[in-house]
Amino acid sequence: MEFVFIPEGEFLMGSSFSQVEACIAYWGSRLVDPSYREEDFRSWILKEVPQHSEYARAFDIGRFPVTNEEYERFARATRHPLPKSLCRSEPPDHPVWGVSYDDAQSFAGWFGGEIGRSCRLPTEGEWEYAARGRLPREYPFGELFDPACCNTIHSGIGRTTPVHRYANGVSEFGVYDLAGNVEEWTADYYAPYTGGTFVHDDLSRQLGKRYRVLRGGSFARGGDLARCARRHGPLPAPEFCYIGFRLVATSSEGR
Repeated sequence: MEFVFIPEGEFLMGSSFSQVEACIAYWGSRLVDPSYREEDFRSWILKEVPQHSEYARAFDIGRFPVTNEEYERFARATRHPLPKSLCRSEPPDHPVWGVSYDDAQSFAGWFGGEIGRSCRLPTEGEWEYAARGRLPREYPFGELFDPACCNTIHSGIGRTTPVHRYANGVSEFGVYDLAGNVEEWTADYYAPYTGGTFVHDDLSRQLGKRYRVLRGGSFARGGDLARCARRHGPLPAPEFCYIGFRLVATSSEGR
């Protein structure tokens, strides 16, 4: 597993109200499920406000999401149950999916022991900083959505792809697959940003007020979920089962 050094720095997290309106104007008529109402979509995007400044300490993050090959080594070594992607014998260089938050935590603990470094899931802030960079990009690869830069439903592929495929879709820091392919666990529970309002939606109705935040979107959903600021959650539905993760590690210099 290769890690990328993310330098300490200040960045803008979340979205401004004007960015929310721009998102709704662009994606409102392009949503995967036409039964979604505009007021529902607006409430989801409003989880991103207010936009605010965050300071990130330096950290190392996986250049790629954890792959089937990496997860299978863990599962064989620990006799951990195989996730759906491995049960379906998907290629070794594709991202693992069908893992729970606890599965991801177990892998992090095991892998950290293997490499002699403390490993964990990224916080929301770390994930967003790795995706947006020092400028508040809408997508890891730029301001405009491009289906050639990430694996969403708009690519027409309909399955996962190798984690190294989208070299044209990397973030400023050189991190791959932060948009599309599989959604990724973060360490944080959903909560409104300071000054924001708790959004009661389909997620809180099904999962309760306390659920972990997913980031990045997947091959089975639209580009609106591939936006750097988008906050999602583990809906218990087949189209939302494509969940994987990447790791943050303490560097060899002690960060």
